[in-house]
Amino acid sequence: MKKLLSLIISLTMILSLAACGGGDDETESVSETESVTETETETETETETESETESGEVLPEGKMRSFYTGEIIDEEVGRKRPFALMTNNIYASIPQSGVSQADILYEVIVEGSITRLLTVIQDVRNLEKMGSIRSARHYYIDLAYDNDAIFCHYGWSVFAQDRIQNNGIPTINHNNIAYYRSSDRNAPHNVYTSGELLEQGVATINTERDLPEDYESRFKFNTEGDVAPEGQDALNVQIPFSSKAVLEYHADEGLYYKYQYNEPHIDAMNNEQLKFKNGIIQFVTDQTISEKGHQEVGIYGKGDGFYFSEGKYIPITWEKTDDEDITRFYTMDGEDLSINVGKTYIALCPIDFQITWN
Repeated sequence: MKKLLSLIISLTMILSLAACGGGDDETESVSETESVTETETETETETETESETESGEVLPEGKMRSFYTGEIIDEEVGRKRPFALMTNNIYASIPQSGVSQADILYEVIVEGSITRLLTVIQDVRNLEKMGSIRSARHYYIDLAYDNDAIFCHYGWSVFAQDRIQNNGIPTINHNNIAYYRSSDRNAPHNVYTSGELLEQGVATINTERDLPEDYESRFKFNTEGDVAPEGQDALNVQIPFSSKAVLEYHADEGLYYKYQYNEPHIDAMNNEQLKFKNGIIQFVTDQTISEKGHQEVGIYGKGDGFYFSEGKYIPITWEKTDDEDITRFYTMDGEDLSINVGKTYIALCPIDFQITWN
C-alpha cells in the first residue's frame, strides 16, 4: 500500500513538472508572436509614412521631389501635368497676375522685338488670377512640350494655328471656358484665367491630366545642398531684351530678384517681386518669317548658353533634335547640367546678345 501511494505521488509530481514546462513553451511562443507582430507593425508603419526617391532619399509619405523645381511637394500635385501659359509682357500689361507662382519662367522674343513669357505652373490650387494671357507663337509649343505641360493661349499666329491644328495638339485656347476678360484693363491686355478655370478647361479637351507613370525630370537637381557654379561672378545679370530684363543676386537669400523696364518685376496678386534660384541663357538663331514680323526661333539642333546661380555663372551647351525631343542642358565637359533646387528663369536670346554680368 505504501509503495502504491509513493508511486501515485511520484506520478503526480512528474505530471506537475510537465505541466509547468508546457507553460514556459507557451510563454515563449506568445513572446515570439508579439515580437514578430511588433516588428511587422513597425515595418508597415515605416512603409506607410515614408517613401524613397531613386537617389535613395527618404521622404515623408505622400511627398516627392518636384520634376520642375526639385522641391519637396505633395505627390497629388507632383504627378499632375503643369500648365504653360502664354503671358503678356509689354509695358502696358504690367504688373501681371500670378506670375510669381511659376516653377519655370521663359522669356522669348516675338514680332516687334518685344518679349512674351511662358509661365509654367504645376500647382494651380491657389492660383486666383493669372494673366494677362496672349496668343500663341509656334515655338512656344516646344517649350511647353519640354515640360509635358498643357499649352494655354488666347488666340494664335497663323504659324501656331497651323501647327496646333495639323498636329492635333490639345490646347486650352480662346474658345475654351477657361478665360474671362477683366474690366480693369483694355483689350487685348485683359484676358485672364485662374486655377479653378484651368481645371475646368482642361476637362473639356482630349488630353491627359496626369504625367506618365514613368515620367522623369529633364533637370538634374542638387538635392543635397546648393552648389555654386565654378565660374565667374554673376551678381547683376543684364539681358538686352526690349523689357530690359535684369536679375540681381541677393546673397542673404541666395536668390535672384528680377527687374524689367527699370523697375522690380512684380506680381499684382501679392505685390511680391519675382525671385529665382537658377537662371539659364539659351542662345538661339532668329529670323523674320512674315510681313507682320513673326519670328522663327532656332530651338532645334545644338547651341551655347550660360547657367547662373549662387552669384556665379558658367558656360553651357544645349541640344534638342526635333519637335519630339526635349531640350537638354550640358556642362562644357558634356555632363548633364546640375541645377539648384528652386525656381528657374530661362531666357532664349538671339546669338548676338551681349549678356552683362556686373
